[in-house]
Formats: sequence, structure tokens, C-alpha cells
Amino acid sequence: MSNNKFLKFLRAIFFMLLISISMKSFAAIVASTPNLSGNIAFSGFGDATPTTFSASLTNLSGSLNLLALADGHYTVLGEGSVFFQGHPGAGGTIDQTVNPAVPLYTGFLGSTGLTPGFYNFNFGSALPGDILIDFSIQYDGAASSQVMGFLMPLGFINPDGSGILNVSGVFSADGTSAVFNFIESDLTWSGFGGALLAADQLFGGGDGIIDGPFSLSNVSVVAVSEPQTLLLLFIGLCILSLIGARKYSQADRFHQFQEKDLAIA
Repeated sequence: MSNNKFLKFLRAIFFMLLISISMKSFAAIVASTPNLSGNIAFSGFGDATPTTFSASLTNLSGSLNLLALADGHYTVLGEGSVFFQGHPGAGGTIDQTVNPAVPLYTGFLGSTGLTPGFYNFNFGSALPGDILIDFSIQYDGAASSQVMGFLMPLGFINPDGSGILNVSGVFSADGTSAVFNFIESDLTWSGFGGALLAADQLFGGGDGIIDGPFSLSNVSVVAVSEPQTLLLLFIGLCILSLIGARKYSQADRFHQFQEKDLAIA
């Protein structure tokens, strides 16, 4: 087999493995929406227990697709357009478009009370009845530099953190509203409630409420399982090693032939 054919063969193997890994859903959509909008109000974080707070959503319109993952270590990436005006004035509005996807978080993610699989929600029309939820998320990892860019003005300097976030609440039968209650525990940082408190004190005057309109457009959050990322890297390195060995072997034989020709001459 010629060197060019051998290289093409190895490239074909690499792309077949890449396609195989993709088909096995090692990279999974954690959350996605083509369009979701409404109003959201965060409250309860401004009292003596910022680790307990609530979020009330109204005037919901659009769709949301969620995927509950099996417990494991992941690299989470996100892309899309996000708008939220939590406070009037400078600093109170988030208006960000990210494309292509950027890292958000790396580390362990686990859950209790959730069955791994897809959960689809369509808002704007009546549901058969109220949908109750109650689950917990465990995390232990590090926020990306992009996320820290938002958190550092709030006084956060350490990207590492772990904790448990319990989420309970209801999607109302009217199809346009929902209420969620959050309880944080086992924290090694000030938590999401602490981040809300810091943002409210910095941008909102510390009234204990962050509320306003929001919209999401073409947003997707992808979690890539770290063992599969390492597997793909290992396969790529093996292929590069084989290519190098092949080139070295051919070059070595060429020099041997040259030496024999010189000896005969």
C-alpha cells in the first residue's frame, strides 16, 4: 500500500470513529430552545438565608428541550443569544450572543429524582394539568474563564465550587407560568443565591428582587463526557503515531536502499 493510500486509510478510520462516537451520544444536548421568552422574578435571596430563593416565570412563550444526563464528569459548552433586564440602568441588563459555543463548566454533574431522558415543554397554550417537579443536582467542578468574566465583578475570584441544588415547583396548567423554589446545601462557595445577592447589591440597590423580561434565541447547552473526550484524543494520537511510524519506516528503507546502491557502486 502506498504512503498516500495508507494516510487516507488512517484518516477514514479516524472519521469513522468520530462519527461512531457522535452517534453514541457522548455529546448530549442538556438544554436547547429555538425561542423562549417571558418575565422572570428572583426573590428570597436577600434575607438571612440566601441559599433559599425562588423564581417566578410569567407570560411564557416558546419551547424548551431538556436532557437529564447520567451522573458523570462533563465539559459543558453553551451558545446562542440571551437577553435579560433584571434592573434598570447600567449593569442591570444582559444582552449577549455567543457563537460558536464556549466552555461554561468542567467537572462532576449528578442528579437525584430525575430519570435520564428527554423532557420537552411547549409554552403559550394550556396543559392537561399542573406539572410538579422535585429533583436535586449535585456538582463539583470549575467555572470557565468566560463565566468568571461575569462573576469577577461580583467579587468571585475562585472558579472552583461544589454543592447540591434542590429544585421544586410547578409548571401551571395555563401553560404560561411556572414557579420554582431552590434550596442549596453542602456549598464550598456562596452559591447561586449568593451570586444573585451580589448582583442585586451591585446593580439593583439591594432591594432583594431581580425581575424583568427575558428572551432566549437559538440557545443550546452541550455536555461532553470527559472520558469520551479523552478517548477521542487517544485515538487521534495513536493514528498520528502510526503515520509517523509509517513515514519513518519508509524513510529508513529508502536510506538502506541508498547505502546498498553506494556499496555496489
